[in-house]
Amino acid sequence: MMASEPTIRLARLQDVPTILSLIQAAAVEQMPSARVQATEETLSKTLHFAETPSESDARAGGAEINPPHRFAWPLLIVAPDGTIAGLAIYFYNYSAWRAAPGVCLEDLFVLPEYRRKGYAKLLIEAMAKEAAKVGCVKMEWVCLTDNERALRFYQKIGARVMGDWVVLRVDKDGIDSLQAGN
Repeated sequence: MMASEPTIRLARLQDVPTILSLIQAAAVEQMPSARVQATEETLSKTLHFAETPSESDARAGGAEINPPHRFAWPLLIVAPDGTIAGLAIYFYNYSAWRAAPGVCLEDLFVLPEYRRKGYAKLLIEAMAKEAAKVGCVKMEWVCLTDNERALRFYQKIGARVMGDWVVLRVDKDGIDSLQAGN
């Protein structure tokens, strides 16, 4: 029986190939020259997943399903026809000024044929519910400056551009240099 509304769920380990394909589709759309370095293996090792009943049984027996050093949570939206139609990946951060957790949206993507149905908003709302559960005081994310469609959407749902802040990044080579004291 087909559902009448989309559903949102935490991804399961078997969803990793779909997650990777959604990440790749988002990259092609947002920055065609970018190279996605994620693999099924690296996603499997770094994302939190929902447990299947057999994994719950294994955990009861002492097995560790989501070992330490998993950093992000992937939410999937499943269309009424059963297709995984979109993805939001988020992780927790921290506000030192408020001494409280926050949440950061790392990736949000809905397949083109499922857009304009409210799916992206449903994913953001699901992330907000998870944030509220743990007492987050902020939700934040970055967006490419030329992604005007996304910026309009984010502002429409209440996000504001933080014009007085600049996103800074040190890549892997920079991390290696810094940890070596250079």
